[in-house]
Amino acid sequence: MHLLGHHLPEHNLVRIALRSFYGISYATSSRVLARLSIPNEALVSSLTEQQITALSAYLSAPSSSTPPVKLALAAPGKAPSPSAAKEAAAAGPQDDPLNSIKIEVDLRRQRHADIMHHRHIGTYRGRRHAMGLPVRGQNTQTNARTARRLNRAPSSKFSTFTEVLSDAPVPQPPSQILRMLGMQ
Repeated sequence: MHLLGHHLPEHNLVRIALRSFYGISYATSSRVLARLSIPNEALVSSLTEQQITALSAYLSAPSSSTPPVKLALAAPGKAPSPSAAKEAAAAGPQDDPLNSIKIEVDLRRQRHADIMHHRHIGTYRGRRHAMGLPVRGQNTQTNARTARRLNRAPSSKFSTFTEVLSDAPVPQPPSQILRMLGMQ
């Protein structure tokens, strides 16, 4: 089955298959399935058209999807009070962390912008990204090959080399200037 340009294998569990989307982990996929009332042990082949449509709509625009129904919880053996139901309804969708989830292109764009921000303002992390070295304190003597490969960025935009003009005057050290003026 294809969902938003990704092939989801028919024999996989839905919570495992959702990990093919950039930015969705095991925990996030389980929370998305719970929000859409899809069982955790459901196979991709067992999804109904309604579930596929709901999943596709949610993944394409999570903030505009319908929020889950919040039920008031009560102590065992007691009915929920009307005030508890009003409080649960008033909490609303703004408290739901799944509303601000970013996947695929949006997440890649945000991460790239964050790295460019660090490089632009000259932080330690930004300089490590620019040099293609490990950013989070890993060992660099023996095992930084992967980091050098992954953190490689186009260096033409962020070069520290400045061109020296040949006809510009060469700055002299202060002692030489004083000798030329005859003060020493």
